[in-house]
Amino acid sequence: GDKIKEDCIRPVYTDDKLYSPKVAITVADGDTAQTKAEKLIDTIITSRKLYKGVGSPTFWTTDDVLSSMLILKDKTGNYIYKSVSDLATTLRVSEIVTVEPMETLKPRTADDGTYTIAGIMINPSDYTYGSKGAGKIKAFEDFDIDFNQEKHLMETRLCGTLTKPSSALVF
Repeated sequence: GDKIKEDCIRPVYTDDKLYSPKVAITVADGDTAQTKAEKLIDTIITSRKLYKGVGSPTFWTTDDVLSSMLILKDKTGNYIYKSVSDLATTLRVSEIVTVEPMETLKPRTADDGTYTIAGIMINPSDYTYGSKGAGKIKAFEDFDIDFNQEKHLMETRLCGTLTKPSSALVF
């Protein structure tokens, strides 16, 4: 199938806590969406010291989580963050990127319970890729009689993982 083999290309959010520590955001049942967003922002800022990757990381999240942070207002009703880049500066990241597939991630189980992912802080340059056969790309072509068309396929074999401890933070 089209599924990436997770034993070859390791997802950051399921990697060992040595490489991608899971940072908990403690929310209560009665917390409003605003309170949850404020707690997320506070946790990201205070947990930045745990990040040991190179350079300035990127915060990868869903559009819903990003929106919940952007709609925060001060006591006079004005938006606190005028743009995504203002929020990124506050979170001490180079940029914020929304990732649609994160919206469908099922809650994960860790040593300390079940968690839902709000976002991942990582610099993509900390993710190491490798390949079998020096990364050679193989090309295939064939005629598909069922659809009366020529089909072309290119493939390569890759592996990838984090290799530096605490080079990603999963919130």
